[in-house]
Amino acid sequence: MEALFWSLTHRPYVTLFMVFFLALSIIEQGRARTFWWVISSYLIALLAEWGSIHYGIPFGDYTYHYEALQNDLVILGVPFFDTISFSFLSYVSFSFGQFLLAPLERQGLDIQRASRWDQRYTLTSHLLGAFLMMVVDWIVDPIANLGDFWFLGKIYHYPEPGIHFGVTFANYCGWFIVALATLATNGWLDRWWGQKESTPFKATSLKGSGLFAPLFWFGIVGFQLGITYWIALTPPEGLDADKTLLQAVTGSYLLAPILVWTLVHLQRPADPQR
Repeated sequence: MEALFWSLTHRPYVTLFMVFFLALSIIEQGRARTFWWVISSYLIALLAEWGSIHYGIPFGDYTYHYEALQNDLVILGVPFFDTISFSFLSYVSFSFGQFLLAPLERQGLDIQRASRWDQRYTLTSHLLGAFLMMVVDWIVDPIANLGDFWFLGKIYHYPEPGIHFGVTFANYCGWFIVALATLATNGWLDRWWGQKESTPFKATSLKGSGLFAPLFWFGIVGFQLGITYWIALTPPEGLDADKTLLQAVTGSYLLAPILVWTLVHLQRPADPQR
């Protein structure tokens, strides 16, 4: 419990994102489905990370620095705060994908998704959600790989660094696969739980709740991109500032099309059936 408490208090960004995820998920799909999402996503991620540090599957080969994790909760050789992050990263990517695919209902600043419940888990939504989670990693992993230059710490390294600012192509493929497995599993759990419900679940309607997922998603990548710019523009000793600034700028380029897609989607006419 002491190690868990240390991780929760000394990795406050993970804790805060987890709280936001729980609130968003409970609003959109209720407590039961949120519980199953946390458990399933954590176990899938734990299995994937365990397989990677021992066999290089599916994220490729990397090594944790346990001397930098001596105060953190570590389970099966994997830091808990790292694995639990897959819960909120997978859900916010899934929910953001739902936003991009759904028609919107609008009354002033009150924007709601008009997607049907039975259309949440389609092949299109699976692929888009998994892709959006992989995009998050395009921003997160390169700056995490520079953890010794900010408050994350140098917690891991790639024995054979990849071409994308030290991150391997296998790692990104692994993220897509894990995201896809998480969404497919929760699609099955959603149908299984739906058969047990006496009345179909209806999402809580809060003013502007249609914007919660995109704001959350951009908040996560914005936080990581902000750290990249921060250390690039005020470089600690030993950091290649020019390369890190290039990393920040190319990360911005990666996010720009998704931001434009989001803004264009918001400009579409409201659903006339409201």
